[in-house]
Amino acid sequence: MNNRLEFNPACSRSRWLGYFDLLGTRELIRSGDTFRVFSVYEKALREVRTSKLPIQRAWFSDTFLIYSQTDGASDFWAIDSISRWFVYFLIMADIPVRGAIASGDFYADDSSQVYFGEALVESYEFGEAQDWIGFLLCPSSVARLDALKMPANSRLNYAYAEIPFKKSRPDRPSTLPACILGNWTVSRRGQNDLLDKLRLMKQKQPDRSIARKYENTIAFIERNQRLIAQTGQHGDPPNGGPAEPIDNSEAAEGPPSVS
Repeated sequence: MNNRLEFNPACSRSRWLGYFDLLGTRELIRSGDTFRVFSVYEKALREVRTSKLPIQRAWFSDTFLIYSQTDGASDFWAIDSISRWFVYFLIMADIPVRGAIASGDFYADDSSQVYFGEALVESYEFGEAQDWIGFLLCPSSVARLDALKMPANSRLNYAYAEIPFKKSRPDRPSTLPACILGNWTVSRRGQNDLLDKLRLMKQKQPDRSIARKYENTIAFIERNQRLIAQTGQHGDPPNGGPAEPIDNSEAAEGPPSVS
């Protein structure tokens, strides 16, 4: 049997790549609650697998990668739609998540499970640096959207903001487009269900530093969803159909801690 790993040039191309980190799972693993750890991963995998859009996925530990075949306009729509609903369903199930979408070279060999490239490095760095819940568009994504003549400031579900980073760096832009979580779906009461969920999750956090992460996200959504509401526009449903919430009965104890 030949187990030699070989480089496949066809696996390397410019793509859209979403990097997402499920927060608090390290504490769950340390707690020894194997069933709840499994439930968290099962929910995350279910939401990625059920998509009918042409997007690939990979995951290891508490990190999920969602990536496209090209860096074209239609593939951005696909990666954007899946990323937004992926985050939506996880948060509605009391699973906080943080991430970033980059554009650039990404080597993805699914058969050998080998993944690397500039897009992964950038999305990882920006994803891990944020001090809140949610996700943003990396500088490479902003540049690519400009080249495609679909600038980030015209995306209905994103708004430029001063991103709360854990540490400031002179070589990293502080103002980037971030997703206005839940902006594309409202309840029968006309409310942003995701915003309500985040408020509840924050109330269950005794640690002030963790509660602050929720406050950062809540303030951003409140500040920007009012502006979006004035346009009278609505976002797209997942896969062209209505959203189906996750049963979050296993998570009744409250959200895990956020690192």
